[in-house]
Amino acid sequence: MPSLSIHNIRICICLLIGLCVPIAGISQDYEKVDATVSFYPKKYPTAQALAKKIKKDFTNPKEQLRAAYSWLIENVAYDPQEYYTYQFQYRILEERDEKMAETREAIIDRTLQLGIAVCEGYALTLERLCELLDIQAYVVRGDTKTQPADIGRDFNKNHMWMVAIIDNTPILLDPTWGAGRYQEVFIKSPSYYYFDTPAPLFLKNHYPEVFDDAYVDFKLSREAFSQQPLVIRKRLTIANVSPKEGVIKMKELFKGIVFSLQGITAENVSYTVDNSEKIKTDFTIENNTLACTIAVKTKAQSLIIYADDKPIIGYKIKK
Repeated sequence: MPSLSIHNIRICICLLIGLCVPIAGISQDYEKVDATVSFYPKKYPTAQALAKKIKKDFTNPKEQLRAAYSWLIENVAYDPQEYYTYQFQYRILEERDEKMAETREAIIDRTLQLGIAVCEGYALTLERLCELLDIQAYVVRGDTKTQPADIGRDFNKNHMWMVAIIDNTPILLDPTWGAGRYQEVFIKSPSYYYFDTPAPLFLKNHYPEVFDDAYVDFKLSREAFSQQPLVIRKRLTIANVSPKEGVIKMKELFKGIVFSLQGITAENVSYTVDNSEKIKTDFTIENNTLACTIAVKTKAQSLIIYADDKPIIGYKIKK
């Protein structure tokens, strides 16, 4: 008989810790959807009950998808304690498969009935709602970059998000990140940025286990993804920043490094090392590009640059 095994559905380190900036603008096309969903009950006994309500109010598949996403980010709080709920033991493969199916159902029920989840709960519940709404969709597992310490590390399958296919067009969604951020406690901050995010922007901090699930027309290796800076400003792309390597050397920072950010404007620029107090620095803006030189004699491990006190980009510092 095989030895006893323990299966743990792994906790997702999947919320930006103190770096998440909510996106205000909600698409005009979805204002009615979001307003309607805001009057839905905060809890549902089953996914079938919520899907039935969505079907009654909306017939367009993308509006239905938006309604499901909107309900999740408005009513489900990220709770790391849920990780400890999802554990089971098995002795044979058949028992494992059966218990995995049971666990999946339990995760979905708890998400809907209790309003708490980790990334599994958000993703699996949205997938189930899509199934009930006859929308083609599937869960994606992969790596995320949420802090400067993630730069340069090995691939880590630590998060789950969603892809839906409507009219042969992929729609990338992350209801976990859309719900808010976790910083010792959950801070609710609903964001629609992670609903139908443009694929190149989504790939800045979401790298799928199967690269085809990125839905981009270019190649990016796991190693290249890992080495990129932590791009925090939502609409900023890797192509518009310099340096493009996320790891900067301490001795070069001692001498001074020029950082440039295309498409960024600001009234003040500052930086922190290892989350210390912000230090203001001189900067210029020419040809729609912000540039500043930062010289720091420090043994810190991270550098984050801010524009108007909002985080823009982060780097790892190494000897």
